Amino acid sequence: MSKGDNRLKILYVLDELKSNSKNKKMNDDSRFLSASALIEILNEKYSLSADRKSVYNYIESLIKYGYDIEKSRRGYYLLEHYNKEDEESTFELPELKMIVDALSASRFISAKKTRYIINKLEKLDPDNGDELENRRVYLEKAVKSDNSSVIYSIDAIHRAISENKKITFKYQKVLVSFDSGSCKLFSENKQNGDHKDKVYCQSPFALVWKNEYYYLLCYDSYSRAPRTFRVDKMKDVTVLESEKREGVKYFDEINITEYANTAFSMFGGETINIVLRVNKELAGVVADRFGKNISVYHDDNDDYFRCSVYVQNSPQFYSWLSGFGNDIELIFPSSVRSDYVSYLEKLVDSYKSN
Repeated sequence: MSKGDNRLKILYVLDELKSNSKNKKMNDDSRFLSASALIEILNEKYSLSADRKSVYNYIESLIKYGYDIEKSRRGYYLLEHYNKEDEESTFELPELKMIVDALSASRFISAKKTRYIINKLEKLDPDNGDELENRRVYLEKAVKSDNSSVIYSIDAIHRAISENKKITFKYQKVLVSFDSGSCKLFSENKQNGDHKDKVYCQSPFALVWKNEYYYLLCYDSYSRAPRTFRVDKMKDVTVLESEKREGVKYFDEINITEYANTAFSMFGGETINIVLRVNKELAGVVADRFGKNISVYHDDNDDYFRCSVYVQNSPQFYSWLSGFGNDIELIFPSSVRSDYVSYLEKLVDSYKSN
């Protein structure tokens, strides 16, 4: 066998992984090709010999090159699929299911728009349309926005950011109606003093996904400070073609990702450094909120640890903290700890008085 034939082995292994994993009618176990199976295929189909060590090396080389190959006791499974006719990537069923689940759970997308998009996704894999349909059975009871134009708002915001332009929009609030003896919640645009829809003019800088919603981080020229808006509450978003953004220097000096991580429910406040005493069982909660790259210290009690994090000081932070009782304790700085105690005392007093 020539050296040229030897170099072809890794390409044949790749072809077999593509072919095997592309068959969507196979069950999960049969999607995997073991080293023994690949050796046998190379021998019988291509008249090439190989051993286990060679196959292991081929797989590692393909992974290093960038192919997403899952390894398990069952063998190897290529998580990428290709259309042999045009070499373009196609969705596999688990990927479509994940997209459908994400759409159904996304609160900022209306139920009507969610159904519309899922119907399009089902057409990408008509053989498994029923499976995708079954993924959205809980959609009717999901908490969803009633704003069907949100995806077009997002598109307009992205364009304004990329083209360095301001935007205008109306902003909704939720009200309570007591008409005809019944009580219900509804949304309407915020009003000016003359009872006309208030129009906001802002310089957009970033879209941030936080707590199941999209938020827009802007620079407000009037207050000379950043402002945050929930995108699903924005209506009639318009790009001002002749208005350049303001606040570029301000946002050049901050890390938007860090800003979003310190905010609670995207309500702004003074950014401060605090120390928390945390029950070890809640390590995952702290990681989810602040990330894993934080300063962590020993505590006198082995069941606890201490961590130093940055937060934007606000009632929303205190509300989050109080939900964990004694398992997460604010211990520094003393001034913020005192403010938190006052927050709790006022909360208790309000219950006692009523």
